[in-house]
Amino acid sequence: MNDCYDILLVEDSPTQALQFQLLLQRAGYRVLIARDGAEGLRKASDSTARVILLDIDLPKLDGFQVLARLKRGRATAAIPVIMLTSREHISNVERALELGAADYLPKEDALALVCDTVAQLIGQGAARSESLA
Repeated sequence: MNDCYDILLVEDSPTQALQFQLLLQRAGYRVLIARDGAEGLRKASDSTARVILLDIDLPKLDGFQVLARLKRGRATAAIPVIMLTSREHISNVERALELGAADYLPKEDALALVCDTVAQLIGQGAARSESLA
């Protein structure tokens, strides 16, 4: 498959997925959606996403399990992952960052912040690519 998307959104809530998708598409990003953790891993391997937005509370595999596997995968380790959650415990933030998340956004704040955060991460990736050339 190997399609190129700007963002892979792994979110099981259809309403929240649609909100994020519309917001990101209006900002000019191509968005691919996965509805559970297992599908998210599969789509991350099958597509070339520049950033992954990952919910924590997911069916099949939770966001922490997905994040750990993404960061161990040869094809997915370098993709920045932004964790999205309604959980606000500091231990969850610490765990996500220890597992390799680039950022952690509470969902109530995420809609306002996600476009800026994604733009920064994509810009950093472009700068890294240019320095390697």
